[in-house]
Amino acid sequence: MTTTDPSLVQDALSAMDRGDFDTAYAVWVKLAEAGDDKAALQAGLMHHAGQGRPVDHQEAYTWYLKAFDHNADAWNNLGVLYRDGLGVKQNRQIAFLLFLTIHMGSHGDEGTQLRANRNLRREIAELPEQVRQTALCHTPDYLVAYVKSRGQLQGIPEAYRAGPGRKRFRELGWWAPGELAPFDCPEGT
Repeated sequence: MTTTDPSLVQDALSAMDRGDFDTAYAVWVKLAEAGDDKAALQAGLMHHAGQGRPVDHQEAYTWYLKAFDHNADAWNNLGVLYRDGLGVKQNRQIAFLLFLTIHMGSHGDEGTQLRANRNLRREIAELPEQVRQTALCHTPDYLVAYVKSRGQLQGIPEAYRAGPGRKRFRELGWWAPGELAPFDCPEGT
């Protein structure tokens, strides 16, 4: 994450307000390529929503991935892509874990928390208990590796399975005693 010249950010925002999306996009890309995670997020949003750019969810994914290490909104937006199968193979477990990590880890600002919470509640309401419980058997390392592989990670490599020094999501201490139902995790997670 780098500190960005505020005047460049203002240039991009002003261009957006004027409807000059080409200029805004050029500034966001320049800033993102210099390491600005918020600019990468903005470039991704323009592709995700078709704002001055053709809708291109794979390109949105690319920009969100550039912001992934430092930006909880990138996690949330990637979760939406996985939830809805936009530009990637649909994977509701991965979406659930992305939203859960933002929410339980208190990542991002209040707006990010609200969006992630809304998305998490939707996943809880729509996903069968078995699917959610199985998702909680994965490790955070697996989640990150899966997302960074653009959903191409095959199986669960040993390096991302639960073991010494690698806890499952269900073992992270995020729940009060008795809040999480007992569950036998599948072997190899």
